[in-house]
Amino acid sequence: MKYQEFFSITIEHSYFTGETADLVLTPVVETEELLKRRGLLLKKTTTGIRCLVGIDKENTDFSEKIQNDVFAFYIFPTSDTVREFTDMSTVEEGKMMLFTNEKLHKKQVGLVASAIDQEGTCQGFPALAKVEIKGSEMQLEEDSMSFTYQIQFAAKAIQWKYYFISNTDDPNITLESRDEQISFNEMIISENTTDQIVTSLRLNFPNTQIKAFESKDLVPYSNKPIKNIKLIKNGDVLMSHLPNPKEEQNGIQIIKIK
Repeated sequence: MKYQEFFSITIEHSYFTGETADLVLTPVVETEELLKRRGLLLKKTTTGIRCLVGIDKENTDFSEKIQNDVFAFYIFPTSDTVREFTDMSTVEEGKMMLFTNEKLHKKQVGLVASAIDQEGTCQGFPALAKVEIKGSEMQLEEDSMSFTYQIQFAAKAIQWKYYFISNTDDPNITLESRDEQISFNEMIISENTTDQIVTSLRLNFPNTQIKAFESKDLVPYSNKPIKNIKLIKNGDVLMSHLPNPKEEQNGIQIIKIK
């Protein structure tokens, strides 16, 4: 029997600059049984799944058969770190995301997101989301039998802060990045500052000058570092590539300069 694509689902995550990793799509038990009844084949891809339908006379009324069908999948993380960089700020504790093609506009591929109660675990990891593709929302056309859907996750974002410690009296320093990927404002540090980092640095490094800069905007977590953030002192490039603050450092980087 020959097969053609019925629908495909791909997972996209803004944290990754290339293909999305550490996330897999798995059909729920009821959907596994449904796929068998309908004679559908499920193929895993590097970014999701493809569902194939047989091309024969028996499937001429296929669109009518699936009107009450719901193809449901879980999205499971395959590592502990996925939740750490995924923005779940709109999802309450005990809930997970739900992506569905319900009320999806024609030609729109991004599935509609909402939230439902948490369910499903795999290898100790709770499901990050559930996907429901409803047959009643799939309007098949003669010239196009295939549907393409996308699931889009956003990365968390955090404000970056750089603290510089110097033995030089009042060093004149600035930060610049290539193509203005990221911009910084110098933080005003007073004698009575409530900044706990500055207070700690003053205790550990007395008789030094402290300069601090913070990003103008929140910086999304990414597996690709932002390069060419330059530290310029008195007009000269002191450091060409400042290290990116790490997630576990809460966006804070402390550097000692001459």
